[in-house]
Parts: sequence; structure tokens; C-alpha cells
Amino acid sequence: MIVRELPNGQLLCIHQTSHALMAEELCRHWGNRDFARPEPYAAVMLGIAQHDNGWYEWELQPKLRVDGYPEDFLHESDVDAKLQLWRRGIDRLHAQHPYAALMLSRHAVLLYQGDLANAALPAATRRRIEEFIGAQAQLLATVRTRFAGDPIYAPALHDATLDANTWLLKFGDSASLQVLIPWAAERALPHCPVDFCGADTPIMMRHDAQAITFDPWPFGVDAFEVSIHGKLLEQRTFHTVTAYHAALAQAPYLRLAWQVTPG
Repeated sequence: MIVRELPNGQLLCIHQTSHALMAEELCRHWGNRDFARPEPYAAVMLGIAQHDNGWYEWELQPKLRVDGYPEDFLHESDVDAKLQLWRRGIDRLHAQHPYAALMLSRHAVLLYQGDLANAALPAATRRRIEEFIGAQAQLLATVRTRFAGDPIYAPALHDATLDANTWLLKFGDSASLQVLIPWAAERALPHCPVDFCGADTPIMMRHDAQAITFDPWPFGVDAFEVSIHGKLLEQRTFHTVTAYHAALAQAPYLRLAWQVTPG
């Protein structure tokens, strides 16, 4: 869950799965004279659009923080629960398309490798994360073996191409979160793929309430729109989870949209 605070004090509760679709919208037109088109295109777009599908069950029964404020994905502190979300999402996506699942797997591994760099990480947590990363390495090896003779997927499973497609996922993920939470109005997004063979570049993103710009422009269209919907809550805190769930069930939808243009 993403909990966006609106200027009037209301809360907009946005599902992670909705955010993931917006991430895919931000990548859908990738490719022009200067930036290659991602391939295999359909599997890559699927991986981006489904990269948070592990949150589906959690969002059917969302939690409250101890102060009664709706909990978001940034405040879910249970390491085992979050690892299980990743496992469930990777398994679910693997059933749809193994290549898309590997993008999600590598996305998660990159995030957790950052956590392992923290010297203060408890030993038990470190061990569970290392076990998760090891399982993802085995998944990669298995999928590579099974696609070894495929003229489309075998080349796409080379490290440089798989990494580039994963960084495209990260581009969409980061850009979507940047405007939804929202974070800073300006950010350089790193490692944006140029040729999907190892070349990359940072892209500067700027945004406000109605517009997003990118420089350089990696898309094959002059402009496009992205949007998100969420449930609008007037109440900011709740005494019980039951009351929170009841309010969500009755809440109206609110749609936000941004025009995306060159910066």
C-alpha cells in the first residue's frame, strides 16, 4: 500500500499492484533513435506490470501502524513477511512467464544486496536474506537451462540484457513512486538502459502535480499520459483494523494523472 497525503489532509490509499501498472505505463513507449526498444518486449512489460503482485494478499487485509495510521509498504518491518511477499510474487509471475519472473527476482536481489552492505544487519536477518539470494541464483540457472536452445530467450538471458531489462523495471518503479508518494521534485534515475547490451545513462526526472519530464527523452512518442487510482479516505487514523477496512470498502476512487513530456 502507498499512502499519499493530499494537501487537504485526506489520504489516498494506492495498491502496490496499481503502482506497478503505472510503472509499466512509464516504460511502455521506451525506444527511439537514441534508446533501443526492450526485448523480449511482451515479457519485459509483463515483468514491470506485475513486479509487486506479491502484495496482492497483503492488500486484501491491509494493516494499521501502532498509532492507527494506515501502514504503507515502507513501514512493513517484518523481514520474513517481506521475503515471503517476494517469493510469492516471483512464483506467481514464473507461472505466467519465467523471463518476467527473473526480472522480478533480480530486482529483489539488487535491493537485498544493498541491505547486506549494512554491517549492523542482525546475523539471523543476514542469513535469511542470503538464503533468498541463493534461491534466486538457482532459479536463474534453471530458467537458463530450460531456454538454452530458444532463439529469443537464450540471448535475452545473458547478464547484460537481463540486467538492462531489470534496470528498466527499476526506472518505472522509481519514477512511479517518485510522483505517488511523492518524493523530491527532481531526481536522477541511474543505469537507464541505452542499448540493452551494457550501455546505460542517468535520466533526470522532474515532476509536479500535473506533469513529469525526462531528460534525455528515451521514448518513441512525443508525449503520453500516465495515471493512477486509489481510495480516498477523509479519516486519517482508526481505532481498529475492522474500522479501517470498512472505510476502505466504502471509499470513493480518486484518479490522478500526469502528462509526460521531454525535459
